[in-house]
Amino acid sequence: MVAGDWLKRIGVLAALLLLSSCYIPDKFRGELRLSKYGDYSLSFKGDLMFAPILDDYRKNKIKPENEAERQENIRRDLSRDIAFRKIESKGKGRFSVEYERVGRLEKVQLTSLIRRDARMLSLRSMENGAIVIRANAMKPSDAQILAELGLNMEGEFRITTDGNVVEHNATVVKPFGTSKVYIWKIENPLAPMPHLVMIRDIDPNRPLAPRASEVNK
Repeated sequence: MVAGDWLKRIGVLAALLLLSSCYIPDKFRGELRLSKYGDYSLSFKGDLMFAPILDDYRKNKIKPENEAERQENIRRDLSRDIAFRKIESKGKGRFSVEYERVGRLEKVQLTSLIRRDARMLSLRSMENGAIVIRANAMKPSDAQILAELGLNMEGEFRITTDGNVVEHNATVVKPFGTSKVYIWKIENPLAPMPHLVMIRDIDPNRPLAPRASEVNK
């Protein structure tokens, strides 16, 4: 093996280690409806690919006798989150999914799609009143390796809110009644990932829940 090929192989393996337990979205449409008080409705419809399995396909480790089991293991991992309404295998670690979650962000809280150890999108409420929405971004080097492995990332994500948005990187912003719709067009892994910061209002009819440390004082 020549030095260039060896270095390239090391780079691919390093990226796969970095991406372990990572799901990559593709051909998707996602939406977050977020009120100025912190109530939210999060939906996602599209494909999810389990990145680490690609290396096994590349090395021909996936055989007819174990492929179904590997697919089922991924499906079970996804089904741990009851917010998934649909999980259908499309083969080679790719699943067609539908996801819906509703809730209310308390004073200090972190929630995510899918979950904390495999999150693609995080919703974080902070003590200073800020709510930060952030999707995971990739380094250019990692995005290039994903492209070499046959992964893509195309879709659209929207945030509809009547809150006081103080920072965002949306592709397009449109009025929607008393709210605004922030739209991100994702064409590849190097596209800017959704990021938005909102300052919440305090609902006089429902005070924010205190933190556990405050309750125990």
